[in-house]
Amino acid sequence: MALTERPAEWKFVVPVPDGKDASEVISRSWTIELDQPVARGGLEYLLTKPLKATAETQRLPQSVEVTIKIDSEVATECRRCCAPLTVAIQEDFMYSYILQSDNAETGQGEEEFSDSGKVTLVVPRLSSSLDVADLVWECLVESLPLYAQCEGECAVPYVPEPSVDPRFLALADLLEQEKDKGGK
Repeated sequence: MALTERPAEWKFVVPVPDGKDASEVISRSWTIELDQPVARGGLEYLLTKPLKATAETQRLPQSVEVTIKIDSEVATECRRCCAPLTVAIQEDFMYSYILQSDNAETGQGEEEFSDSGKVTLVVPRLSSSLDVADLVWECLVESLPLYAQCEGECAVPYVPEPSVDPRFLALADLLEQEKDKGGK
């Protein structure tokens, strides 16, 4: 069964600089093995190589900046020809943790995108470390391609069996279930 939530055992803690030197950046990396596929958009993606996640933190006067970098590879299928396809994932995501009291004046919500592409997260306090497991999961899921296709022309032309398209098999199963229940 495909994962729809982050594994409970994930715990990725990265220290936050103390703030005396704003140029200090602390980095931590993890190599993550996932044996189960990850679900997104009705598709399943199996990691074909371990996920490498790196978190970098930097304390600024009013916030803590976090950059999450992920690198892996997933197996899926081409949306045009249904041939097996491997897609590389290399993405960077930026987050900014700000104190709730600073946010009250601006009227911002709990999570908001800024023009810089950074997600702002409002927190009641900033501590000396952050568990970024939820962020790593979010980054992984958001990096999965919804419309993966072969580059250029498809190498394997898709030839469906008479009136059978593998992309619609799930719907055919639902239709059969409804017929068994006495539906039309």
